[in-house]
Amino acid sequence: MAEERTAKRTRRIHHSGRFSQIGIYLGKQLRFFISENDWKVLPMAAIIAGLVGMVIRNRFFINMEGSLIGAFALTCVAIWNGCFNSIQSICRERGIVKREHRSGMHVSSYICAHMLYQLMLCLLQTGLSIYVLVLLGVPFPLEGFMTPLMVLDIGITMLLVSYAADMLSLFISSVSHTTTGAMTVMPFVLIFQLVFSGGVIPLPAWSQPLSNFTISNYGIQTLAAQSGYNELPMVTAWNTLSGMRDKEMGGTFTLGQVLDLLDSPGVEKYRDAVILSPASSEDGSEEIPAEDAEARTLRLGPLLDALKSSEALNEERDQTFTVSFTLRDVFDIFGEEKVKALVQQKTAEAAYNEDYARTRGNILGNWMVLGLFILFFAFLATLSLELIDKDKR
Repeated sequence: MAEERTAKRTRRIHHSGRFSQIGIYLGKQLRFFISENDWKVLPMAAIIAGLVGMVIRNRFFINMEGSLIGAFALTCVAIWNGCFNSIQSICRERGIVKREHRSGMHVSSYICAHMLYQLMLCLLQTGLSIYVLVLLGVPFPLEGFMTPLMVLDIGITMLLVSYAADMLSLFISSVSHTTTGAMTVMPFVLIFQLVFSGGVIPLPAWSQPLSNFTISNYGIQTLAAQSGYNELPMVTAWNTLSGMRDKEMGGTFTLGQVLDLLDSPGVEKYRDAVILSPASSEDGSEEIPAEDAEARTLRLGPLLDALKSSEALNEERDQTFTVSFTLRDVFDIFGEEKVKALVQQKTAEAAYNEDYARTRGNILGNWMVLGLFILFFAFLATLSLELIDKDKR
């Protein structure tokens, strides 16, 4: 009787079309969601998002450094969720897959069912992660850049990153003979994705091209662009200076050392700098002719020459004097807010990154690359399972 039921089941699979098989296998995956405890990935995603949210809620969308750290952290969340969704999906039933393939199962239907099921998981995880981040107070702007809502912009990126990582793990699962083998490979994949992402961790020149082959690189670039990385201030340099405001600086110098500095290239390049330039006649009633104004303009060059050629100063070259000041003194002279604005502006200009440009073309291009990763790894998983009959074990 049992053999008869098996034979009927085998014939049913053999004669089922590809689309009907997708429905059969999708139903099987949905049963796994309950019976194999696949649902546990949802609370785990919420916990991970909660831990990350507590770290980035006072940084993301606030400044350059926080934007990049937030982009890296959210990419890690998405990759972690995706990788552990499917790393055991195929290898845990490899023997069943092999028997069903020999009896007429279409591998393409099997992979399509997995893609639909994993997409459902990634959607649920992404929505839950965004919800937790909002609850924790991550300051998402209301208006989005690609869509009407910023949370939707960020959600699309996290979904694509998570789904691409999911398909990568599905491929690994398709070539692994056991769940132990798949789980052994997984840490190396995660390390490669995160270390060679090219975001927070600077890479040596020889390894920088490797970042182009990582899902994480495109996830970080997109999230950093969406958060407005290049438009935000950089605060690290200013925070460092501000923390040193009461530290005394200076030293003991001789007059000769100061005079020698006047010959340095750093000073010489300012010889034409104007120190004093009359703008009008003495009573202010009319403009001074250009020839007279130039003649009465005091520039730095002649003043430097006068100081270096002064016999009185050169006779006192060995005289010493001590200079002592703090950054607080500098702030008081020039104004703390002006110094802060200047430092943040200049450091932000130096940290500008074209890869993080907030343009539709840049974001859409990264989304398309993540989509290609999804299709590529799904194709590799399909190809791997088409050759499953060659596995003699």
